[in-house]
Amino acid sequence: MYQQQWNNDHIYPGLDSPELEADMRAARHALEELTSYMAGLDGVRDDDAALLDFLREVRLRARDIRHIGWNVAILAACRGSQDARDPQAKQLASRARALNADLFKTLAPVEDLMLALPEEKFAALMADPLLGEEAYRLRHERRLQDQRLPVAAEQLVIGLGTDGLHAWGNLYNDLVGKIRLTIDGREMGLAEASNLLSNPVRALRLEAFDAISAGWEGEQETVAAILNALNGWRLELARQRGNTRLLDALDLSCHQSHIERATLDALMSETWRARGLGQRALELMAERLGLDDLGPEDLFAPPPAVSSREIPFEEAIELIADAFSRFDPEMGAFARMMAEKGWIDAAPTPNRRTGAYCTKFAEPVEPRVFVTYAGTMDNVITLAHELGHAWHNWVIRDLPMSQRSYSMTLAETASIFAETLVRSALFEQAQSSEEQLAIAWAEADGAATFLINIPARFDFEQALVAERAQGYVSAERLKALTDEAWGRWYEGSLTRYHPMFWAAKAHFSIAGLGFYNYPYLFGYLFSLGVYQQLMSRKAAGEEGVAEAYRALLRDTGRMSAEDLVAKHLGQDIREAAFWQGSLAQVAQAVERFEQLPA
Repeated sequence: MYQQQWNNDHIYPGLDSPELEADMRAARHALEELTSYMAGLDGVRDDDAALLDFLREVRLRARDIRHIGWNVAILAACRGSQDARDPQAKQLASRARALNADLFKTLAPVEDLMLALPEEKFAALMADPLLGEEAYRLRHERRLQDQRLPVAAEQLVIGLGTDGLHAWGNLYNDLVGKIRLTIDGREMGLAEASNLLSNPVRALRLEAFDAISAGWEGEQETVAAILNALNGWRLELARQRGNTRLLDALDLSCHQSHIERATLDALMSETWRARGLGQRALELMAERLGLDDLGPEDLFAPPPAVSSREIPFEEAIELIADAFSRFDPEMGAFARMMAEKGWIDAAPTPNRRTGAYCTKFAEPVEPRVFVTYAGTMDNVITLAHELGHAWHNWVIRDLPMSQRSYSMTLAETASIFAETLVRSALFEQAQSSEEQLAIAWAEADGAATFLINIPARFDFEQALVAERAQGYVSAERLKALTDEAWGRWYEGSLTRYHPMFWAAKAHFSIAGLGFYNYPYLFGYLFSLGVYQQLMSRKAAGEEGVAEAYRALLRDTGRMSAEDLVAKHLGQDIREAAFWQGSLAQVAQAVERFEQLPA
């Protein structure tokens, strides 16, 4: 009934299918024609009616090329996730990146024009229904108009990024597929080894942790080079752009996240004050495990005296779908549909990449989820998390493509909201104290992850960026920076830290986005605020609560986080009070965990 491997045959039958090759040829031909058409831009700049017609035509021509480039890139990425060594996937991904880069280079003069137009003329163009689809995106980018380089330089940045910036991120993914480990007498890849970190046997967890750390230790110089290259590129680009106004890395990250710096400052400040909640959660977990030396190998340990029964994939889908349905029947039906259609890839494969994610095709607009499922409760929650992303993508599938692109801060809201739905439903339905403990344990683990580990990643990356601005940061120094960041946040709640975390965590090596950390904390606390308000309305018998949540999701690609919260929740996330309300819910969860019988 349910499939555990992707079925993408209706997108393209294969990476080397005639249909794919025909589309790539058509896209290249259309791009050549678009490039020729773009030569007419200068002739229509001063004629408002002609400019409108010209821009409409450019948008229509570019849309079909974009869809093909997007779909081919996603198909290649999907195959590369299943097998990071697949040469055909790498080759196709390179072709898709080149097509997309060439399209954006071609469109650079139009982008430059739209960002520099006087407000009155820009507003008039945005009144057109077709062009107005990109109004929010363009208005957001106009805030950094003074950071634009000349068109030729912008085109150069795009072109060099394909085999420069992004090549470093691809190299990291290659390492993930390359590293092989021997644990418990078996050879395996990193994805399978990572699942052993949630094994109930501590000796096996420690063996897996040490093997993973040693595997990355062997590649530490390469990963150090990757991190230095990525951050060096970003710093130099910011310097080149900053002739009028030099923005620091966090200013640029906030812009990418569609939040104000005041929001980030309030979030991190209140989390620092509440770090004791995460530390208390770890202390309680250590007590339950009977450990006085809790270490990094124990951070994903399951609760003691709880059945280690493997949860079949089919059962996991039903658990998640039932929990979703209690809030929104359509959301539950969607989760089942994802598994029925083969839109989830969960079965372990030999050279599988680590982690989990959700992505989507452009046309038809369909989400895809990637996890490595081994039947643990942690896997169930991860699957719920990614299906939350998928539901978000499904709810907005009819919107224009530009409005289907939302910031990471708001993306993580949907995923963690889904986790919360599942945890809450499982706790309420628990038939025994053992089952309740399993869910409360997951909540406590979440408190520790989001209130300590995520902020430690943020601190580490801030330190990395600051030191990279002064020169190359060595592998040994990266280890020291990691220990320092973990020490600030974990303090005495762990007896030792994870000096190779900077290499083992893929988030630091993502080419397109720096500071891939605080959005998880934002999403965690923001989703709790959304959850509390919507559930209060539901408990009061209010109609349309599920529809209100969908409406919030539909606005995520067309307004800032501050405007979204003001519109849908009537609150100000730049103020400490919003975050304090969410942190109070975390405190309640930790207290509930503490009060459960041992």
